[in-house]
Amino acid sequence: MIEHEYGQPCYVLANGKIRVSITVQGGHLRASFPHRGGEANPFFVAPWWSEAPLGGEDHITQVLRGDFFCLPFGGNADPYQGVKYGVHGITASGGWELASRQEEGVERELTLSLPVYGGEVRKRVCLDPEAAVLYCEHRIAGINGRLPGGHHAVLQFPEAEGSGHIDLSEPLAGFTFPQRLEDPAGRGYSLLQPNVEIEDRTRVPTVYGDTVDLTRYPLRYGHEDVVQFVSDTSREFCFSSVTFPDEGYLFFQLKDPRVLSSTLLWRSNGGRHYAPWSGRVRGALGLEEVTSYFAYGPKQSAEPNPLSKRGWRTCLELSREKPTEVRLIMGLAAVPAGFTGVRDITREGRAVLIHGKGGEKLRVPCSVDFLTRG
Repeated sequence: MIEHEYGQPCYVLANGKIRVSITVQGGHLRASFPHRGGEANPFFVAPWWSEAPLGGEDHITQVLRGDFFCLPFGGNADPYQGVKYGVHGITASGGWELASRQEEGVERELTLSLPVYGGEVRKRVCLDPEAAVLYCEHRIAGINGRLPGGHHAVLQFPEAEGSGHIDLSEPLAGFTFPQRLEDPAGRGYSLLQPNVEIEDRTRVPTVYGDTVDLTRYPLRYGHEDVVQFVSDTSREFCFSSVTFPDEGYLFFQLKDPRVLSSTLLWRSNGGRHYAPWSGRVRGALGLEEVTSYFAYGPKQSAEPNPLSKRGWRTCLELSREKPTEVRLIMGLAAVPAGFTGVRDITREGRAVLIHGKGGEKLRVPCSVDFLTRG
């Protein structure tokens, strides 16, 4: 089924627990679920969705919303092996075609396809029949080489400062952006001190000489920042999550850290004053599960960089002989009053147990085996 949402035709898949829409252009995914007699949808939509394009920008900028798959991940300002890729690759801006859909009984599954770089990427989305959980797979076939890639989920936070709690599986290391992300001369502003290895996520140095807590958001309106956390490959799976206590729910992501090696946080909070941003994007957070060197693109991610020199993967290894499968689980769960964040997420049979910081335990039906299925 095709429906129009925020100016874009979308493929729609739904059951009684969750409704998913995916834009035809770019494959940007949003999900909503019934909550408190209404609907909750944590995903961002660019405020210029109904405006005429400025001209010359990638389709990704006009469509920008929700979660989208990037191959190659990054701004891609520099050509790599003679190729100049668009922002976050054609997977984030090209036209996805319907390959198949399954809606018999409790099964809800949608597969889309897109030709890329002489090969193909297939996007498969399945809905869990028991919970507001979706399973997303991108199967990359017919491509050789090393490219950064990953998911680019963008969430919209309430306006109140510190309204959301950001939690991750304990990372191996974390870093602020290597250089100033935005330049005041270009009408952009950043908060975090560049090129810092993060020792304490609650006390990260700023350019003003003080610190900021990266576990809460939004904070310090008027800034644009990126940080990257290296995931622990000794874990069966890693999680990232955002809790909205006042709204009474949390959003979580589960991944195999041997495939998606880092979590990148893009904090877009009114720091860009050039068009089309024009200071309008506030409280947007990219909760991005990637294998890359920040968002520089394939050249910097494939060549030796500070992360790869320490033994951490910053590129997907793609082969024509064997397709690469990148999988992510996304879920939404109601939380009780007083819930202030996630301490850990563990497996419990065909479910996950979300451990709250106050000792709460929330059981959510979820097939973790999806992440490593052969």
